[in-house]
Amino acid sequence: MHPFKNFAYAKLNIDFDPTVFIEEYDNCILPAALPIRSLESVWRGTRQLNQSWGMVEPDIYDKISVDTKCGHTDGISQFDIIQLLQLQTIDSDSDFVKNWCIHGGSTMRNHHLHRFFKLKSEFKQLKIVEFILKNLPFQRIVSIHCVSMEPGSFACIHRDLRFEFDENSPFTTNLGANNGVYQQGHVIIVLNLSDGGVPLWWSLDGVDNQKVLKSNDPVYLSSDYFLHGVPICTSRRRQIRITGKPKPQLLDLVDHSTKIELPTDYKFDSPENWFPG
Repeated sequence: MHPFKNFAYAKLNIDFDPTVFIEEYDNCILPAALPIRSLESVWRGTRQLNQSWGMVEPDIYDKISVDTKCGHTDGISQFDIIQLLQLQTIDSDSDFVKNWCIHGGSTMRNHHLHRFFKLKSEFKQLKIVEFILKNLPFQRIVSIHCVSMEPGSFACIHRDLRFEFDENSPFTTNLGANNGVYQQGHVIIVLNLSDGGVPLWWSLDGVDNQKVLKSNDPVYLSSDYFLHGVPICTSRRRQIRITGKPKPQLLDLVDHSTKIELPTDYKFDSPENWFPG
């Protein structure tokens, strides 16, 4: 069995100096990033949970900018995101996939986890990319997801599912559900370049969604299937999240005292309870 199959979190004993990476991020990655918002249904579905967690004052939580069916609301910003990889398309791909392959993100990753992704040419010379390719024990990488937040912004509680498409959607299976990235033999390594003055807030499923866990290690394994959010940042927050199939050596880097592992009979939330509240 894949040794990371039931992982939800673990600190990794990997060292790096963020100084050069932060400079590269701000000069080469951030200018190419695009703003992204949570869906209105996700924001509405997590308002009560936010109050239970005490992550953001309720009146502030209600001022966040979200995507609606008619566009988006103006309000407090969330993420700026850029994906350093893009899906290598094939002739049988739909026009939707061919048009959106360059954006990557959790949508492409979750629906095409076992496909080939290539590094975008404009990012090939970055030292952070060299570090990832040389120092992180991956057999293959399918996502290098760069996420930043500005001072005063926060992230609505959400899951990285992002597959609420209409009946004509080209997607039929979302591998992100139920810790699916890990279940499919992949892991997500987070490089915490700068935390923005706050940790990641997250929870497990079921009754455990009321129990807030906080993660802020320099490098860690995480599952973005589980509910997570970010409180109001006091400085720029910069993270790089790499998804891929790990080499066996990764297990030697796990700080087992921090490991959160799910039981084999773990009961995941049903879709109607993915955004409680």
